[in-house]
Amino acid sequence: MKQERAVVTRGRLTRAAAGEFARHGYAGTSLQGVCKEADVSMGALTFHFRAKSELAEAVAEEGAAETGAVVAEAGERGGDPLAAMSGLACDLADLLARSATVRATVRLEEERVVAAGGWQAVWEPAVRAMLESARRRRDLTAEVEVETVVQLAAHLLNGTAVALHARPDSGESAALAHIWAAVMRGIRASAAVVR
Repeated sequence: MKQERAVVTRGRLTRAAAGEFARHGYAGTSLQGVCKEADVSMGALTFHFRAKSELAEAVAEEGAAETGAVVAEAGERGGDPLAAMSGLACDLADLLARSATVRATVRLEEERVVAAGGWQAVWEPAVRAMLESARRRRDLTAEVEVETVVQLAAHLLNGTAVALHARPDSGESAALAHIWAAVMRGIRASAAVVR
């Protein structure tokens, strides 16, 4: 029973911290604010996390796990690799819009509180693999480098995250879907060239 209660308390703390880190950043988040949001005592917080940095790491680990689940689901779709890559980018934008934990993870990385690149390292290999597959199938225009599109995905997703820090309920994920539609028209080889 105590162990179950501890798991529940830890979860409440990481969810509360994620919301606070996503809204206020690392420096702007107080442990007292996290306790208030989680409705737990400071003693409970320090039992689970000896320092604010440990709490930030726990949030980042959860954000990476949520992201990994989206990436794994996208990898199971198969089919057209460019459509899969575009779909994954849109799925990641949707995840950013609905998950304070993922937004907090990106923000903590931006602020260099947790290891930089962890969030991106979860999805980037899948995007690169999808693009390499598209290159092999000749679905990607010859002028477009795989690495350029990977960098574009990173810039667009990080830009979406930054916009969502300020306005989590904005239509940023829908805007990204429109941007990717335009990108796809520019990077996809024409049917005459492909086959």
